[in-house]
Amino acid sequence: MLDTATTTFTSFDTSEYVYECSCGELYKMAVSALSCRKCRNYCVFGYCTHVIDTTTGEVVAGTEPTLEEYEEARVLAEAKWAEEKAEYQLRLALDRQEGALYEAYMAEQAAEAAVVAANLTMDNLYVIQDELSGY
Repeated sequence: MLDTATTTFTSFDTSEYVYECSCGELYKMAVSALSCRKCRNYCVFGYCTHVIDTTTGEVVAGTEPTLEEYEEARVLAEAKWAEEKAEYQLRLALDRQEGALYEAYMAEQAAEAAVVAANLTMDNLYVIQDELSGY
């Protein structure tokens, strides 16, 4: 019986691709594997943490994270992904119904911008006061 879940079918020779990045992508060179762009999306760290030589099983670049580091990064990544999903859902809702929801979102953005502007103004006033006081 053929186990298709673990059997890989390829139409080209993969023997040259011996370096595996932390997301599982195979590369010919360790340096290419260490700069894997897929790890940004598929790895909980957001970057490639280590490269393994599949012929020996040894880590040849970077450091393999511990289980504790992985769990900590997983929690942070899941929170970030949930925030990104909520932002995406909000954008979809805004695209679907522009009326009141759009106005509320824009008012919230304007209020946040006003707070930032007020804080910047206060910072500038303190700088002027310090200069006039001789500090």
